[in-house]
Amino acid sequence: MAKSFKVMIVTPDKTAFEGEAVSAIIPGLAGYLGVWANHAPLVGAVAPGVVFLRLDDSGSEKHFAVGTGFVEISDNVVNVMTDTCELANEIDITRAQDALDRARGRLKSMESDLDRERARLSADRAEARIKASKES
Repeated sequence: MAKSFKVMIVTPDKTAFEGEAVSAIIPGLAGYLGVWANHAPLVGAVAPGVVFLRLDDSGSEKHFAVGTGFVEISDNVVNVMTDTCELANEIDITRAQDALDRARGRLKSMESDLDRERARLSADRAEARIKASKES
């Protein structure tokens, strides 16, 4: 039996998840980060993407679409602090696809770097929502 650790995923508005997991895969700026029990302490940036949690040895999983934020790992506790988080099976795929289409349209017409970066982040969040909903 795999050893579990505590996971918390929080946004400014809510605690999206609080429970135990035997593994976690978290999107970071340099790629996805795999976490298991007794992971070395770490603080890192979270990129828009999908957090995959394997809850137990039976293969039970939860998937969350997250935005930007930070992850802190210490003493078998993983804290993901993010600006947005949605459980995969609660995502409205049509709404997510509409948001992605709007963001891609804005990317084509943006002139300032700041506006382009905002549109790119919106597109990344929408793509994460679509991917998470397909994974559930």
